Amino acid sequence: MDYAANCAGSSKWHRSPLLSVCIPAYNRPQGLVQAVRSVVAALLPEPYDQVEIIITDDSATPTAVADLLTPWSGRWHYQHNAQRLGMVANWNASLAKASGEFILLLHDDDYLLPQGITTILATLVQYGSQFDVFLFGVHLVDPQQRCLRRQIPRRQEWLSPAQALRQLLRHSSFVRFPALIWRRSLLDEVGYFDPAYGEATDLYQWLRFFAQKGVYTVPHATAAYTIHDQALTMGMFQAQTLATLGNIFAAAADLPILSPAELRQYQCDFFHQFILAGTWRFLRRRQWQRAQVVYQLFNLPEVIALGRSRRWQGWRWLFGAWLWLLGRLN
Repeated sequence: MDYAANCAGSSKWHRSPLLSVCIPAYNRPQGLVQAVRSVVAALLPEPYDQVEIIITDDSATPTAVADLLTPWSGRWHYQHNAQRLGMVANWNASLAKASGEFILLLHDDDYLLPQGITTILATLVQYGSQFDVFLFGVHLVDPQQRCLRRQIPRRQEWLSPAQALRQLLRHSSFVRFPALIWRRSLLDEVGYFDPAYGEATDLYQWLRFFAQKGVYTVPHATAAYTIHDQALTMGMFQAQTLATLGNIFAAAADLPILSPAELRQYQCDFFHQFILAGTWRFLRRRQWQRAQVVYQLFNLPEVIALGRSRRWQGWRWLFGAWLWLLGRLN
């Protein structure tokens, strides 16, 4: 199933929109409804022609979105994939249909905040001719939409490629997906999301974007990023993921931007933060054995070779002591 309303071919549209909101969906119909509504409800009639909505649905059955878009006079496109494409391919399918100058990839478990899209449009109108990649803030929420914490850039500024890569490669959660907006032409320059990098493909994509253009940070939250139990599987926290992350750092080493010494330290910090974050996610849910398995990733040869992270050494010791004590008690 592939249908559209107010599509780009209509004579009504004489220019490309400023922003394409791409929503790749997969078996979360209620989440898709929330994501679409967060775009439609936020816009006044005037800027409709500045935004298009692209939905590529990888779900087992199509989702009825036409009624949701009844009040929307802007262009939109919905595609239900006859055969499942898979996560990364579905992202890319959504991006390939975009015609806007800039792109926001909004997953179907995330949504825009009430003033999010107006803030984004105002920023792009003012600074879109100067910068190619923008990083906004997010609210981290639970499935009941309760805000757990806020992650917002400290100041409005442009980070050079070197500065942007330092932030990206030191902090495993520096970029939350719905917070990043980029110029569509960057996909032609660096390529689409690469499925070879699996669940870390977003990090590899941000690496390529930042290395080319840096990033302009905006200290305003525009979207909600949902943290839910489905994201807490053991599949992510395993040796294969660390190997993939190692390949991304190797790709960074091929760029003449950061020194080998810097990259080694950032990789050490990144791996420590990744392992500790996984350990904590299971500890707080009292899944002791799973937490122990994740913590044991510190014993992998490639992690040992990086040495200890001074930044995370205290937390590593604390979690190790906690798990040792739990092991004694059980």
